[in-house]
Amino acid sequence: MNTTPPLFAEGEFRKAARSQPDLSCVCVARRDGWVELRDDKTVFGAPDDHRLVFTAEEFDAFLAGAREGCAEGLCLEVTRRDEDGMYVFRRRGWAAVELVFTEAELLAFQDGVTNHEFDAIAYTA
Repeated sequence: MNTTPPLFAEGEFRKAARSQPDLSCVCVARRDGWVELRDDKTVFGAPDDHRLVFTAEEFDAFLAGAREGCAEGLCLEVTRRDEDGMYVFRRRGWAAVELVFTEAELLAFQDGVTNHEFDAIAYTA
């Protein structure tokens, strides 16, 4: 695996099938042993288009743990903000980048995780 994440193109990101076509959601791209998450409420490539970056190995461990109901301590941390009910995604142990999603966006992402939509095999077709 290359030690530098690739520069993903906008077309490489996908969202869960449960997501509404014209609504925002968690977007996931995979290539060359790397995974990036972004929020499609932001314009692609804009200064505020922040990304969470993981190795494929880290993200695959998160996917497996999430499907088993025990993602605690894995690479992706999801917390609910009490003040507005939004969900914050961040790389565990690194709060420099946060992505913020609604409950509907979180549920669509979780559905995609459950249905293996973000597994490596899903990106080979």
